[in-house]
Amino acid sequence: MIETTPQPSITEVLANLNILWVLVIIAGLTVVRLALIKVPTPTARSVAEILESAMIAVAMVFLIIRPFILQAFFIPSPSMEPTLMGKNNSGDRILVNKFAYRLGTPHRDDVVVFLAPPAAMEGDPEFIKRLIGVPGDQIEAVGGKVLVNGTAYYHTDIRNKLAAAGEFGPDATSIEGDLQADHHVKFVSNGVMADSKLIEGPRLAEILTGQKDLPVEVHPGYNIRNGQKLDEPFIAEDPDYDMKIYKGYPLKHEHGNGVDEYVWNLQSLAATEFQHEYALPTEPLAAGHYFMMGDNRNDSRDSTVWGPLEASRVVGRAQLVFWPPTRMGVIH
Repeated sequence: MIETTPQPSITEVLANLNILWVLVIIAGLTVVRLALIKVPTPTARSVAEILESAMIAVAMVFLIIRPFILQAFFIPSPSMEPTLMGKNNSGDRILVNKFAYRLGTPHRDDVVVFLAPPAAMEGDPEFIKRLIGVPGDQIEAVGGKVLVNGTAYYHTDIRNKLAAAGEFGPDATSIEGDLQADHHVKFVSNGVMADSKLIEGPRLAEILTGQKDLPVEVHPGYNIRNGQKLDEPFIAEDPDYDMKIYKGYPLKHEHGNGVDEYVWNLQSLAATEFQHEYALPTEPLAAGHYFMMGDNRNDSRDSTVWGPLEASRVVGRAQLVFWPPTRMGVIH
């Protein structure tokens, strides 16, 4: 998500400057310039010319470029990691191309900024997610799991066990707090990625059960679009949930925190009711709606929670990271 921080930097303040304040600044510069014109000195005339250029620049940036072409945004949350880093890591500053979708429509896999839907139940005016489905697409998710001697373990279970075993380092040995914000667990065919470190079967079995010789099966989670399994190397974690679209809203089974949760349209369901509806095929997205997901699949409030997004809420395409310099580049 794109959020408002308690103590915004000057970059954030300028990027989100209210139009009223822009007009006040222009009016103030105009008053000062008119006053300086009446002063018959070369210095006064030079300052007046500088103020005139400043007025034009402010008007161009805040009244034309920002509303219709480009706007800067700050990324303080981890929902799009590792594509866009949150405040705890680097606090990426990005430029959003608002003009891109005035000439065409969003495409699958675009990183898109949009006005938060009412059902998101957040105070943030704008979100940023990846566009996974366009109208007519059939989207579903299959949650990942690890079987050790037939017992299933999910991302949260394994993350806590890895932290307690010191696999994330000495500063992350406690299971208290939100480990997922700082440490990601991604299931791969030959083991589990703990951040960038591969934990293979025998070590994983030892950490989870105390016995390294038990059989281990890793089943990575994945998304399906129109019947095809998606290859998504850009995600921080594979899904920890099963999801389909039912009557226009996400029907979701979450495995997080060792508790099974069954939800449809933000409402809890009984397991039997969920299973009955989940046996049906996922439905295609309605006309004028997109399916949005964060690259940090298990730490993102997105369309898997609040449902497909109305196309009218799209603001623009996230184009590039301009700050910090070490992460400067085009967003893919």
